[in-house]
Amino acid sequence: MKKTAIAAAVIMVMLLFGNLTKAGVSVIVNGTFEKDGRINNITLEASPHGWNDVNLPPEFGGWVKNDWSTYVPNGYSLTLYSKAYQSTETGDIAMVSQEVYLEDVNEIIFDVKLGTEYSYIPWDSQRRSAVLLIDDDVVWDSDVLGVGANGEYRDITVDVNGLYGAGLHKLSLAIRTDVDEGNPLWQDWAQWDFVRFDTHCEGFGYLRADLNYDCYVNWPDLEILAEEWLEEPSVERYDLFADDENIIDLYDFSVLAESWLDSSYWQPDQLLDMDRNNDGIVNFFDFAFLAEDWELESVDYDDINKLAEQWLETNWIYELW
Repeated sequence: MKKTAIAAAVIMVMLLFGNLTKAGVSVIVNGTFEKDGRINNITLEASPHGWNDVNLPPEFGGWVKNDWSTYVPNGYSLTLYSKAYQSTETGDIAMVSQEVYLEDVNEIIFDVKLGTEYSYIPWDSQRRSAVLLIDDDVVWDSDVLGVGANGEYRDITVDVNGLYGAGLHKLSLAIRTDVDEGNPLWQDWAQWDFVRFDTHCEGFGYLRADLNYDCYVNWPDLEILAEEWLEEPSVERYDLFADDENIIDLYDFSVLAESWLDSSYWQPDQLLDMDRNNDGIVNFFDFAFLAEDWELESVDYDDINKLAEQWLETNWIYELW
């Protein structure tokens, strides 16, 4: 019982320290755009969750709607479009972006659909391009699909292995004008969905605190940090918290705590049975409910462990994207 109590105490201390910092993880937030629901105008109403860096010049627009989806039935996707009756110049570009960690990422994978406002008018790759950028450099261009590129394309793969160092990088989805053009009579649409990283952990990438690369943050990762306690780490990536100390201390444990018992794998059937007050998130309010019933036979250390597993999780199953 003593060891169990100590283990439970360690978990709760880690949970407390887990709020000190947000860890960098090799995942794309809201890559399916299911987090938002309908956004008719992403410049006036709201930016897509996660894609909060929006740059849409007046001659472009964007929305999130359920008019096309490749993974979720009747799900949502992002559309960036060039407006009709608006003059554009070569190189004009509209984009949405988010900061991502590219540590341990080999490939970026996505689905895209190209078309125009009117189905009988083809997408012209000599006039318009859909592009994927990292740090404002183009890493994929829809021109590779040919001149008449109408239609949807799934699992387009962009190799970024070894091209970018570990750390934050700007990932952007964009539509670009390739010629000077005055007052076109229709809109060109570039639609994006299911944007994700490569096959590590079924496409979600390694969590930053997953020190042994098993797609889970759990006791083996904690043991690795414990062995490096107050020392300069034997492996640079074990130093999870970037500061001038360059040693493993409580700040590094706080990063690990942020992802404690998380998995990179998507778990759509996960039930938040520890959400005791039914507010959609497992947090200290639910711990308070548990504490009130501590003396009851129905509440024990297994409940504490289960609460830790779901700590700060929400009932939104697409939150990792």
